[in-house]
Amino acid sequence: MLKITPLALLALTGSLVIPSSAAQGGPLGLPPFPAENPLTEEKRILGKLLFWEEQLSSSNNVSCGTCHIPESGGADPRTGRHPGPDGINGSPDDILGSLGVRSSDELNDFEPHDNFDFAAQVTARVSQSNLLAAYDSELFWDGRAATRFIDPENGEIVILVGGALESQAVEPILSTTEMAHEGRTWDDVREKLTLVRPMALATDLPRDMAAVISQGEGYPELFQRAFGDSTITARRIAFALATYQRTLVPDQTPFDLFQQGQQDAMTNAQIQGMNTFNGAARCDLCHPAPVFSDGLFHNLGIRPHQEDVGRREVTGLFADRGKFKTPSLRNVGLRDRFFHNGLNGDVNNPPPIGGGPLGEVFSLYINGGGPFGAGNLDPLLLPIGNVGPGQLANVRDFIENALTDPRVEAAEFPFDRPRLYSERTVDGIEFYGSGEPGSGGEVPEILVEVTPTADNPDFRIGVTNALAGAPAYLFIIPTTAPMAGPITSMGHVTASPITGRVTANPITLSVDGAGAGYGTWHGTRRPDPAMIGRVVDMQWWVVDPSSSSGIAKSRFARLTIF
Repeated sequence: MLKITPLALLALTGSLVIPSSAAQGGPLGLPPFPAENPLTEEKRILGKLLFWEEQLSSSNNVSCGTCHIPESGGADPRTGRHPGPDGINGSPDDILGSLGVRSSDELNDFEPHDNFDFAAQVTARVSQSNLLAAYDSELFWDGRAATRFIDPENGEIVILVGGALESQAVEPILSTTEMAHEGRTWDDVREKLTLVRPMALATDLPRDMAAVISQGEGYPELFQRAFGDSTITARRIAFALATYQRTLVPDQTPFDLFQQGQQDAMTNAQIQGMNTFNGAARCDLCHPAPVFSDGLFHNLGIRPHQEDVGRREVTGLFADRGKFKTPSLRNVGLRDRFFHNGLNGDVNNPPPIGGGPLGEVFSLYINGGGPFGAGNLDPLLLPIGNVGPGQLANVRDFIENALTDPRVEAAEFPFDRPRLYSERTVDGIEFYGSGEPGSGGEVPEILVEVTPTADNPDFRIGVTNALAGAPAYLFIIPTTAPMAGPITSMGHVTASPITGRVTANPITLSVDGAGAGYGTWHGTRRPDPAMIGRVVDMQWWVVDPSSSSGIAKSRFARLTIF
């Protein structure tokens, strides 16, 4: 195993003590580890692998890290648009959320979604940064991930206090918006992790991850190292993910170095901005150092609380309507979306301080909050009338630059990460051809989320925009190997009654709300390492009398098997 810093090697029972060699931790300090889940290097590296493992999702293209990129301040650099409660895109209640998985049923077959059809779903709230999550007793915008961690498989109370990260970790994995198909269970997750090759889809692995992968061990062996036996459980997944995230301490900002006596770590403008931040601007009332969050819930009046009741959803208290958790300001300069809805547009349209989304945030506070408090606006929000533009510009400089850890911005250890498959837009998949239209002049659309791996049980190819009720054939055409080998390894095949060529067994297309047909073909659940490196072309043929040839065809997808 790769040796790393004392922070990641220090295993304790109950709380984390700062060793002398980590004295540069500064005023932020290191987060406590609950006694029930002490730090070990084996758990940390397992958690790092799981955090960045896209195969942890049922679509194979969403990991925990997909929505929490260090270079974006621990948040999501991608922008999806959720239509909001009114279901209408482009209206004022839209939310700039995160892209999740395509809607899929209990069999992991693609199915249309009311808002997103066959496109990736978008979360109804913005992803928060995970980098300061270890310091909070409650997580998510509404605080539903509580300090008490309850095992989701057996209902046992596992951690009494300090388990918010564990509570948070188990939710996205079964979320039908974020990472899962309908009805996904922990048995499904367990079976998949037993089969897949760790990080088979990622590239450019950090040294500590690569060192583990090079040993050729699967996830059962990695769980054996971390927990003493190879059993994979939701509790252990949560323990590993939380352990890794507790080692992500962004404590080397210019502010931290300044607090340690390096007077030149911050510029004069940033020092003046810090003083205004803690003085006339009153920012520190909700964003006190060193975490720069009070961990509490406030209604800022950004949108009507009827659109999203926020904290009230957890407590049931009318007084908590429209309240959301205060995020940390550390590394906020790396982010481009703010508040629970992404701050979709200026609030009250005053001149922003410096422009951009962060300028819109300043606009909100200059005005003492948004216009939708409805009697519940936080009393700490008062217009900032006694602070001039120059002073506010210094505050912005302080927040945007002096609170950014350069290791986070550069994705350096411990914030280093692999390159995800979902970030590689053309790697492994190539689309070509124009297809042949069928009913209504529509060309069937082939759905490919990720190139197949030889041992991944969730590989699937979908078709939409075709004739409902028609038989559809997925042709799998090898380009680099004899036909019998790669095709029979990918699933049951037959000779097509249309052409006599080898093809996957036909499926009968279902009908969506618009009257179009759709369906899903699944690959084999049996690993076949001999397929790695093979290239295949795939195309859907749909029996459709409205087509000039009687067959409507999708464009081709060329896939390289990992």
